[in-house]
Amino acid sequence: LSPQQTETYFEIAGQALDLAMVDETQTPVIQKFRMDFGRQINPTPCPDTLILGANNELLRNEDFVVTEIAASHAFPFQPYQMQRKFEFIEGYVGNDTIRQWKKFDSIYHAVFACMRGTPGYPKGDAWEMIPDGMLLRPAIPSSEIFGVSNTYGPRANFKISLRELPDKGKFRVTVRAAKANDVMLLDPKTAYRVQPDSLEIAATDSSSQITETTTASESGVYQIDAVFKSSDEKGAIQVTIGDRTFRQAISLPDSARLVPDDPSSDRVVPLCLMKLDQGDIAIQATVEGKPAIQRIVLTRLPDDSPAAADYRSFEKRTPYVGVHVGLRRDCGSTLTQVQEPIAVREHELRDYVFEGAINDFPSPDVEKNNVNYLAGIREIGVRHEYTDGRDIPRLLIRSIEFEGPIYDTWPPTSHRRVFVDSPNRLGANELAALEKQNAPAQQLQAYASDIIASFATRAFRRPVRDNERERLLRVWSESWNTTHRFQQSIRDVLQVVLTSPQFLFLIEESTSPDAEPLNEHELASRLSYLFWNAPPDDVLATLAAKGQLSHQLDEQLDRLLNDARADRFVNQFAAEWLALDRFDVVATDGDRFPKLTRDTKTQLRREPAEYLRHLIRSNSPVRNLVTSDFVVANDVVAQYYGVTSENGLDFQPVAISDPQLGGLMTQAAILAGLSNGREPNPIKRGAWLARRIIAEPPDDPPPNVPKLPENDGSTLTLRQKLEQHRNQEGCAKCHSGIDPWGLPFEEYDAAGRYQQKPADSVASALPDGSNVAGVQQLKRYLAEDRIDQVAFSFLKHFVVYVNGRPLSYSDHYRLKAMTAQLRQSGYPIRDVMKHVMKSELCLRK
Repeated sequence: LSPQQTETYFEIAGQALDLAMVDETQTPVIQKFRMDFGRQINPTPCPDTLILGANNELLRNEDFVVTEIAASHAFPFQPYQMQRKFEFIEGYVGNDTIRQWKKFDSIYHAVFACMRGTPGYPKGDAWEMIPDGMLLRPAIPSSEIFGVSNTYGPRANFKISLRELPDKGKFRVTVRAAKANDVMLLDPKTAYRVQPDSLEIAATDSSSQITETTTASESGVYQIDAVFKSSDEKGAIQVTIGDRTFRQAISLPDSARLVPDDPSSDRVVPLCLMKLDQGDIAIQATVEGKPAIQRIVLTRLPDDSPAAADYRSFEKRTPYVGVHVGLRRDCGSTLTQVQEPIAVREHELRDYVFEGAINDFPSPDVEKNNVNYLAGIREIGVRHEYTDGRDIPRLLIRSIEFEGPIYDTWPPTSHRRVFVDSPNRLGANELAALEKQNAPAQQLQAYASDIIASFATRAFRRPVRDNERERLLRVWSESWNTTHRFQQSIRDVLQVVLTSPQFLFLIEESTSPDAEPLNEHELASRLSYLFWNAPPDDVLATLAAKGQLSHQLDEQLDRLLNDARADRFVNQFAAEWLALDRFDVVATDGDRFPKLTRDTKTQLRREPAEYLRHLIRSNSPVRNLVTSDFVVANDVVAQYYGVTSENGLDFQPVAISDPQLGGLMTQAAILAGLSNGREPNPIKRGAWLARRIIAEPPDDPPPNVPKLPENDGSTLTLRQKLEQHRNQEGCAKCHSGIDPWGLPFEEYDAAGRYQQKPADSVASALPDGSNVAGVQQLKRYLAEDRIDQVAFSFLKHFVVYVNGRPLSYSDHYRLKAMTAQLRQSGYPIRDVMKHVMKSELCLRK
């Protein structure tokens, strides 16, 4: 380790201990507040008119209330009181930038509710305040092309902006929300068809408002339209039908005329589809602007009509609530997501809880008492998360509550795990008295020894040895004699523990140069860091201490793989095995592939790991690695492939009939990563398949061999360029193990999507003489003729990941023999992983 690395480790260890340890004698300070929403819910709104910069839309203060709450805990604490009085020299009043000292006095200068995102929502209003709360439409991602679009965030982008949040500790955001009982807005260009039995509600004399009650003769899906007098004016209409409300823009082009080519004909605006029950219906409509409304028309749609089917699909879709925390920037926000979004399936209000550590999220670094009104603003973003762009019911938000730091007990668990209960434990008052007396170290040594033994045993992932404990006790004693502060002396010695090689590295000790079995504690560490990327839990540690872990290995492997923490293994293993980092860095041509947006790439990047996770959980056969009749997708990924899905943001299996999909090899994250962002690259794809799928890596190219020209202006086909390249001295042998695997992938563009190609352009003679025409035949060949090699490749990469080193010759031989043993079972993935983990390949060091 370099001195700089060591210093950094020491600094990080100190920061971790500062977060874990507290002063037991101090009462914790806890901040808790709630923001409730509803039209005119606030009887005493703040009178000041303020804005928060460009593209910012403050919610009317009469539509939300901020309440500081005294949390309920079983231990004494001090409620945090937010500052209410401020004095700034720079800021905004109305639409004017001010530079003069101005005083403010209200909690609504400490906490704001605002929308700040890309303007111009395509259909309907991005948000709407109703008596029961705030309705949000999906947060449509903004374009990532800087200079063409702006960086203010998605549409709609609701945030709580506030000046004060805790500096450290865990926090909890609770969103009380529901799936709105909503209408499906129609595109104003939708064709209008008047039905003979339509219900028509006439306008009042003002021609700007309708307030009537009508009766629906039968239940069903209705189309709602508004008819206006002939006009070219634009405006908006606010409509409430029963307990549902919406606002729609009004545009009256010539194509909207009820009677074509008649300048005096009324014009119609299709508004929405909605389900109505038989009986009386209260309708209220108000026009904003100059268009004069004639009537509202309600048309019962046939149950088998496409529009009625569209509405039924819309009604089943599920909104997702997401929480983001960060800071305000002049040109937008810097926010990080808190946990995964949560599906809101119920129409009844429920609490949706998000938790995180405040240190993990962006924080504004400004000098104390900055005199700019907009400096140092923290933000809590709450969104109706975007999926695939299909119409979806709005998200109703009733309230948002924040609490932090959150403690289950005081002192917190992190502190108690350091200052453990033991026969030699000294309470806070006893320690304070000994500190005051500058007591000799011997009076505290027994308790210090207990703390060190407990902490070092967990840190080293094995029982601490006597000589290690003695050395650490000397460190503690020196610190105590210098500081006479017990907690400081404990911090100093634990900082040494956390920078010890025994903590920083997974050490497997050997007594000879020969391979030896892992001892029980080494086995526990190998298993826990492999599958959970975490130290052994109490179960593993207890079994290791009793010498029983190796005898319960099968049961513990299942427990580890069934735990949600196993996702860490799947994500990391999939990334390393399949080389997904290439997809992270390739710059895809946005003009050629507009569907491969930044947000779509984020979801596609998850697909390989989610697919592998499903195979492991379901114990599917290895052949599914190369071909399957399903994909594991959410709505974003499914839409990218042109597949119908109702999974929302959850990755779930989706049956497919398209043979061009299925398996790992045709996933967009892999294929797009094996391109230059403009054109597919058969050499990269062929080499990837040879290395990752069948474990027959090609030879390294000789030095000074030029790359295959990409945009050289020639009229040669790709196949001709490859033949020309292979004819160079030293190239043919290497390419004979690459090109045959890569040519079939010419059916997929640089964004990983299938494109029809002539059969001769994707035909390939494989190294063993087999002929395939396209990826579909290649998949069949691998799944039937080369499945043993596919299984061997998977096991090889898994063993390399487990051991952190390449296979030796003897490892290779053992793995081949093991593959032959597993052939009859059809290679169920979970079983073969467990078989390998119980073999000498993984149980020896």
